[in-house]
Amino acid sequence: MTHGSLGMNLLLWGVEIGPEHIPLFEEVKKAGFDLIEIPVLGQSPEQLAEMRAAVEALELDCTAVTFVTPDVNPIDPDPAVRALALPSLKLRIDECAALGSDLLCGGIYQAHKYFVGRGASSDEWAWSAETLHAAGEYAAEQGVRLGLEVLNRFEVFLINTVADAAKMVEEVGLSNVGIHYDTHHANIEEASPLEALAPIKEQLFHVHLSESHRGTLGTGQVDWDATFQALSTIDYRGRLAVEAFGTGDPAIVSAANVWRNAFDSEQQLMNDAVAFVDAAFLRLEAN
Repeated sequence: MTHGSLGMNLLLWGVEIGPEHIPLFEEVKKAGFDLIEIPVLGQSPEQLAEMRAAVEALELDCTAVTFVTPDVNPIDPDPAVRALALPSLKLRIDECAALGSDLLCGGIYQAHKYFVGRGASSDEWAWSAETLHAAGEYAAEQGVRLGLEVLNRFEVFLINTVADAAKMVEEVGLSNVGIHYDTHHANIEEASPLEALAPIKEQLFHVHLSESHRGTLGTGQVDWDATFQALSTIDYRGRLAVEAFGTGDPAIVSAANVWRNAFDSEQQLMNDAVAFVDAAFLRLEAN
């Protein structure tokens, strides 16, 4: 089995990524990655253009990741808040396109860590689907696909399983809106990688490789053999992005509940991740 680009998500270094982080792009490339995943959360056109130039100079593939804040929540009971959701998503899509990326991923269907003490209502589901449909149509005009990241029950309540995401994708009904699978969340919510992935092979846009403790791959509880075997079984040849979080940015600490670093250094984590993924695919080829 082969896969598409192997990337590194820059949220490991914080939420606010700008041109000052361009030397980090070079470190990612030197570590053996051929994709860089950049959070888009309001950078200026000038900042985005400078980062795009650096990405292209390094001949890196690029994806974008984002999340939704409570003030622009598409499932808020207040229609005035909901009305801000689509314009906000359109800005994130514009930022993604400005980076030269064709994929914006993340939990873009509701505000992160927004809870109401029950499961999703039919109204909340419909509000999210309506916003995603309009965002998807806009994204298509920009040449951007939207990957709905399946997040665990401790972070959102609208989409917790791959089956939830598949239902939403079907309801949105656009070819450029698909599913973003994350091993950290799947480790909490799914019975097995293959049972989760097999039904959505045609809808799967993106995969995050993330350990149960958000640190070095292969040192936590994710069933990696089953994960890579499932990706092989469905013949997934798309991008893979390593996602890890540390304690350097208070915004990440709060959002991801990361109270300790489950790695020695960012460089060690990157080096080990490339070696870990390479070894996993070599084992698959040998079998």
